Amino acid sequence: MGLGPPVIELYRQLKVAGALEGVTDVMELGSQDFWCPQQNLVKALCQAFEQPDPPAELLSTSNASQLPARRLYEALGLTYHCVDVDGRVGTLVLDLNFDSVPEEHLSRYGLVTNHGTSEHLINQYNVFKTMHEFTKPGGLMIHAVPFTVHLEHGFFNYQPNFFECLARYNSYETLGIWVGPDWQLASFVPWDPALLDFLTLSAKTTHLLVVAQRKMYEQPFCAPFQEVYENMVPDEARSRYAMVIDGELMDAKRVKYLTKDTVLAKEYLTEIQGLKNWIDAYRGQIDGLKHELSVTKHILNEVTHGAPPPNPWTERIANLEQELAGERGRVVEQHAQFAAQQEALRAVSEQMAEFRASCEQLAGQLAGQQAELVERQANFNTACEQLGQQLVAKSEELAAHQAMCEQLGRQLAAKNEQLAAHQTSLRDMDHQLEQARQLIGVGGSELAAELRRRVWRKLFASSKFGRPSQAQ
Repeated sequence: MGLGPPVIELYRQLKVAGALEGVTDVMELGSQDFWCPQQNLVKALCQAFEQPDPPAELLSTSNASQLPARRLYEALGLTYHCVDVDGRVGTLVLDLNFDSVPEEHLSRYGLVTNHGTSEHLINQYNVFKTMHEFTKPGGLMIHAVPFTVHLEHGFFNYQPNFFECLARYNSYETLGIWVGPDWQLASFVPWDPALLDFLTLSAKTTHLLVVAQRKMYEQPFCAPFQEVYENMVPDEARSRYAMVIDGELMDAKRVKYLTKDTVLAKEYLTEIQGLKNWIDAYRGQIDGLKHELSVTKHILNEVTHGAPPPNPWTERIANLEQELAGERGRVVEQHAQFAAQQEALRAVSEQMAEFRASCEQLAGQLAGQQAELVERQANFNTACEQLGQQLVAKSEELAAHQAMCEQLGRQLAAKNEQLAAHQTSLRDMDHQLEQARQLIGVGGSELAAELRRRVWRKLFASSKFGRPSQAQ
């Protein structure tokens, strides 16, 4: 949509009101353009920012001949930044449907603007979270977005209650909500539902909704829940939502009960105000009766001669005095009820204070328990790491023993094979000796013994079992 004449005038009014005091840099969602054929508006804006007269190029723009908004902001003495996917000069390249704010840009900018960008993005949560995170505490967020119709312009149009809920859940200060009925007008119109009775709607209607909000606290962005449905959902659903109250981040389930007494207090105040109005009405009636009584006394004072004539007002005066006495009694009764209501309100306030104190105490205890849980978790993680290291060492030692056992098994198998071969050789030799004994006969016993000894020597020498004894 860009920056047109009504935006220029809004900037001037915000500056004059002090809302932009101390702002030195701006971050735009979308690289915007600027146009304003009314030269007096551009000059007045530069004067409000205490800058010299704008250059000639800023005074010769129109809807058909626009300039980058960077030129205007720099003429106002502001450092310009913008985020977009097109990569124009000086652009922080982000896709606002998916990307998060880089750490170096968090809570950095005094003015963050959304001049017709958010309605083109499907991820509404991320775009408004991004604006929140760009803005530093005390900084200003300005939205100029489609309100009515804008046929086929973007994905979304916006309602005032959306920004009211944003402010409520994030503790924003809303400086104003306006409607832009026409692009060529030099100012916006403060929002009022009755305006819809005077706005012309057609397929070509492009009414703007403009909102200025100030970020008050450095807290995470809270997604809003539409207020009219808050009390219709269970606590489990509300607990997923958070809300910033007086700079403290609370879950919406807790807020529901924190605000219950506040709602009751508001109801009591409403009832008390009604009683005050009722008492004031009776006081008016009493004043009227007093006036009639004064008139009657004046008539009586005019009777100065002779016996007083029959007084037609006597009965009326008596009735009025009775009514006055009755009204006084009712006023006294109403005062007593009012005092009782005030006492009940004080009791509710004391209960609210006690409840807040107990909530703060519970929050402190919860924080202590969380810290203790974190410490236990750290100790447990350390013990697990040590056990893991010991398990790895034991596994390595077991693998070494298994390797050694496998090696010994292979050696034993080799020895068994050697022994089997020796046993086979011995059986062959015994068989040969038996044959030789049979051939030689009894007389060859000495030769057989000698052969046996030589065979045993040869066997023991080859098997390394040691030298055989003489007996062998």
